[in-house]
Amino acid sequence: MKKILYVLVCAAMLTGCGVQDVMETVTDDNVTPVMAQIQQVQVTLPDDAAVATLESADAGKLYLCDGYVVTVQTMEAGDLDRTLRQCTGFSREHLTVMETVKSEIKRYDCVWSAAGEGGDQVARAAILDDGSYHYVVTVMAGFESAGELAKTWQEILDSIALNRID
Repeated sequence: MKKILYVLVCAAMLTGCGVQDVMETVTDDNVTPVMAQIQQVQVTLPDDAAVATLESADAGKLYLCDGYVVTVQTMEAGDLDRTLRQCTGFSREHLTVMETVKSEIKRYDCVWSAAGEGGDQVARAAILDDGSYHYVVTVMAGFESAGELAKTWQEILDSIALNRID
């Protein structure tokens, strides 16, 4: 009786120990999701805009124009307050930020003024948010000339578009 019990226990323990085929698929495709791909900012600058005078990965592009400055930057998305602080020097709670959405791209617009080395400055910014990156265009001029430049600035900020890089 002990031998039969012993054989049954061993048979029960060995059940399921058979070889099973395991299928595994490996691929080398490292495709980045479309929204995670960085896009190129397209901005139409007036004829008086100079060639980019400064270009770096951190600062973006700086254009010196007749009486004003235009900057174009790309930053990581996710924290609008951080982007606003980097661009304006102010947190979101100290700015009036208008938010609009067009074709699943969020756009944030704001205006601010600050004292600069050459006197008071007035600036506008447009931030496009595709969910992965913030594409920032700012225009800045001295306080005295900002009113005259309002139409030019509006044309610059209205011309902002994103193009996929293939």
